[in-house]
Amino acid sequence: MAPASSALPASKGGMRFRKTKIIVTIGPASNSVEVLKRLIEAGANVFRLNFSHGSHADHLGAVQNIRKASEELNIPVGILQDLSGPKIRISAVKGDTVQLKDQQKVLLKAADGSQSDTTTIYVESLDPVKILKPGHQVLLADGIITLEAELVNRDSVECVVVSGAGLRSKVGISFPDSVVDLPATTDKDLTDVQWAITNKIDFIAISFVKSAADILRVRELLHAKGSDGLIIAKIERKAALENIHEIMDVTDGIMVARGDLGLELPLEQVPMLQKRLIEQANYQGIPVIVATQMLHSMVKSLRPTRAEVSDIATAVMSGTDALMLSEETAIGEHPVECVQYLGKVAREAEKSFVFDEYKLRLRDSDRATVPDAVAYAAAAAAVKVNAAAIIACTEKGTSARLIAKYRPQQPLYGASTKSATLQRMALYWGVIPIPLKATASHDDEIQAALESVQIREGLLNGSRAVVTGGMATGKSGSTSILEIREMNFR
Repeated sequence: MAPASSALPASKGGMRFRKTKIIVTIGPASNSVEVLKRLIEAGANVFRLNFSHGSHADHLGAVQNIRKASEELNIPVGILQDLSGPKIRISAVKGDTVQLKDQQKVLLKAADGSQSDTTTIYVESLDPVKILKPGHQVLLADGIITLEAELVNRDSVECVVVSGAGLRSKVGISFPDSVVDLPATTDKDLTDVQWAITNKIDFIAISFVKSAADILRVRELLHAKGSDGLIIAKIERKAALENIHEIMDVTDGIMVARGDLGLELPLEQVPMLQKRLIEQANYQGIPVIVATQMLHSMVKSLRPTRAEVSDIATAVMSGTDALMLSEETAIGEHPVECVQYLGKVAREAEKSFVFDEYKLRLRDSDRATVPDAVAYAAAAAAVKVNAAAIIACTEKGTSARLIAKYRPQQPLYGASTKSATLQRMALYWGVIPIPLKATASHDDEIQAALESVQIREGLLNGSRAVVTGGMATGKSGSTSILEIREMNFR
């Protein structure tokens, strides 16, 4: 049988020695096919479309460029839509920017069409009078500006500026001490989800999730339209932390969104919270993404800071599946170098990953399902027989994700005939997507996958591979077969 000619060359994709995946945010600095190809070759696995900015036409152009770059390189990559959610912002500012000084007084009012200035700040989407009490903190511009509420009047809140700075038009404003009851998905978000369904986007990230109901609302829309796109819950609100177990039961993955999370909670609590969320997602067997300012200094600089390198390494050694770049690749001056540095740091950190401690963390995490049992057995068998590779022949990527949950040390390949599945597996820890041509039987699928992996890696005849499968049954998630095969195609 001829090998699947679309198999990835071993030298491509920046993934040969890296398990942790890299998500790259698209923007003016990275939207051309040429730059996208360089980013993929540097190791980008998933591309993020930030729907807080840009039009549907802008995003469609980005999708077309990403798919073109992926096709020309023959490297599957995923696309993630990041919904804007109910981001609370202030009105336009007179002159676009004004200076707030420490200890000055300022009023907060519900937006009425007026422009904000040094005396009054108008808040869009909600009425600050209804949520603030004396002593409550108010943060603007990602926490650069801090106010404290002193007196709540009938139509305004009198505040003192605790920490002042330049205030720009339309910046975000948050109320960490207040209960803000806004839905996680706005009408705009639901329209954007429809766009994602039409354009077959792989992942949809829901901002400001509070409960499982926020996930299920989007899930129902996807099912109604026949979409099997995956949902990522962004964890950035206190309410989400209170409901984290029910959220993880219904989502396909989580994102530790440290930007807004650091406004909702004291900053000193974020590192341990990140560690706990990673561990909980690992236990659940769903991918976890760590985001925000991974390499923020490289928006301008050609080199990261030592603190950023330590931050990245900590996330990797804690067990994160993916790391996400935002401004660094959207508007930064060195997008390709950012991906290269992130990959190098991740690879080095993975050398110190303590597999024995991770296995203890997963104790009793296996589910009473056949696919999970097969995944657990595959990871164990690969060690016992000194396998050169683990290959998951998969219809929807589930078996590859479940094997990745157990963090096998051997190379892990996800083989599929479906491009959507290959793109989905681009997010999963350690999984290398391998395209297969459609075959007549399960055994032919396995043979094609074995041949592709052997040729890709230059493995000697007689090398062993642990193979899982079930695609030929016609049922997604029906993986029920585990075999140990020898590769003899050279």
